[in-house]
Amino acid sequence: MFTTNLIQYRGVNPRWIKGLLYALCFGTALLLGGYFLMPKIAWVQTNFYLTILLPALLLIGFRKDFSFVISWQFFSFISLAVVLAVSTLWADQELATRSKEGTYYVRLVLCLAIFYCALYLVLEASSVRIMDSMIKILVVIGLISSTSALIIYIVNGGLESLPRIRGLSLEGDIDKTSMLFGFHALFCSYGIHCWSRNWKRISVAALTMTVAFITLSQTKVPILMAVVAVATVLFTVFSRNLLVILGGLGFFIAGYFLLFGDLPLLHRSNAYTVRLQLWQESLQGFFQSPWLGSGLVYKQFLDLGHVLPHPHNYLVDVARFSGLLGLFACAWQLLAGLKAASHSRRRLTGPLLCLLFSWFAFGVLAMLVYAQQPLVRPNYIWFFYWIPFAALLVVSQLGEQKTCDDSVSDIAQRVENKSLPAT
Repeated sequence: MFTTNLIQYRGVNPRWIKGLLYALCFGTALLLGGYFLMPKIAWVQTNFYLTILLPALLLIGFRKDFSFVISWQFFSFISLAVVLAVSTLWADQELATRSKEGTYYVRLVLCLAIFYCALYLVLEASSVRIMDSMIKILVVIGLISSTSALIIYIVNGGLESLPRIRGLSLEGDIDKTSMLFGFHALFCSYGIHCWSRNWKRISVAALTMTVAFITLSQTKVPILMAVVAVATVLFTVFSRNLLVILGGLGFFIAGYFLLFGDLPLLHRSNAYTVRLQLWQESLQGFFQSPWLGSGLVYKQFLDLGHVLPHPHNYLVDVARFSGLLGLFACAWQLLAGLKAASHSRRRLTGPLLCLLFSWFAFGVLAMLVYAQQPLVRPNYIWFFYWIPFAALLVVSQLGEQKTCDDSVSDIAQRVENKSLPAT
């Protein structure tokens, strides 16, 4: 599985290195799966510290070559986190609802940096096919999670009054868990398109359960993601028949209307007005100090008649805390994601690249309507944003290095051929 050249590590037994790499790979799978199954986010964080942070630190300690952190990919990944951490220097802690010491944010930056390194070490040591295996694990775990949640919902009489369904994980937060299943729908669509017959069947079952969960959650962005996933499947299976796709979309809209008496993206329309009020309230701090913002604090609740912890838009939250400096870092990251997706064509197949980029793109969309500023401990924001962003950047970086190594090998081969005596 791991075929890395162990001369990149100090003189130790290669079995130790391979063992740590296997542990890191297992920890990554456990972290991703934990978002769907672990009821408390604290469990996900504990898993990160024990199964990713610790093996990654040991591997970094044995490492001889650190050139991978001197790259535009790594700097773009860590840039926003650094800006937010630095903004704590001019924050007024008396305005905070809850506060943390500055060293807390330094630790968060280090956690993100180490996670990037961990993902790099895993993908460097294996082929990118390991990402396909991770997606398979997520499809199965998502199927278990969605089926269990639907059974609990039915047993508790949910079909009688049709309340919004809660998932098993992330403290049962409806918006966050339904977004997880929006990503799961994309994973299932990829499986139906690319995998063997048995895995296609599993993916179809998982997509069915996930679409049912998303429909009952009544959450807008996941509904859009489910529509994209199902349309992709119909487009693939029925030979790009536009009528079939439109028919499937019409069937979903009609079914949703019969269940809830409204159209999917118009249902619970008060969510739009509340968010507009939140954003207007939050941007007052930005206009008072547009260049640097008011400085990051741990919690600064917003009072709109009822108290909310953040503005449900990461750009607005970044703007109020770090001003135009933070927004510039956000723009740099978005451009880096696009550039990395373009470069990743050298390492990824078309469907896997589309999946990875869709994960990142829909994650950004989710961050614009559900999330706070992203310098946080491992929580839902990592699954929405940091994990797909890091994966795109790492694959891009490995692709560039492979291209460079191939060029060096070609030059060396030509020089060697010229030096051979004529026969």
